[in-house]
Amino acid sequence: MPLISNVESQMNTRAFRTIVWGCLIVLGSASAEQPFTGEWQIDVRTRAERRAGAECGSAIFKLNQNGDKVSGEHSMATVGCGRLNEGGEGSVEGSASGNAAMLTVTSGRNGEVVRGRAMRKGAHLRWQTLEQVKPGEPESDSGLILSRGVLRRVSP
Repeated sequence: MPLISNVESQMNTRAFRTIVWGCLIVLGSASAEQPFTGEWQIDVRTRAERRAGAECGSAIFKLNQNGDKVSGEHSMATVGCGRLNEGGEGSVEGSASGNAAMLTVTSGRNGEVVRGRAMRKGAHLRWQTLEQVKPGEPESDSGLILSRGVLRRVSP
């Protein structure tokens, strides 16, 4: 009888390992299929401003990818917190194909709308605004949407 119990125990261990590996593969492939999901940030302060401890001076994309659809929010604050674009939920919409996405970003500050490209590489997201779709109001006021830069992932 101990021989059967030992064989059953080994089979249970193998089955458990197979299930765990299967779950890891599924989770890994799910994240690979959604490369834009997460929070991405860039520090736009100069080295001197960082050394001086200047507040604010960053841009953030919080994105969620479902299939080829990407949505989320963008926010930006100038160094010293003098001007803010709080973006808000739904301020980013677009579609992805592989590690590239075309996104439309709306400023919560003045309503400006831009279209740009995001390219994902590892833990970095390269963003570049390609065109202004709609000027903000008043037109003389910046919508504070990041024009270009390399953001790093700060959370999944």
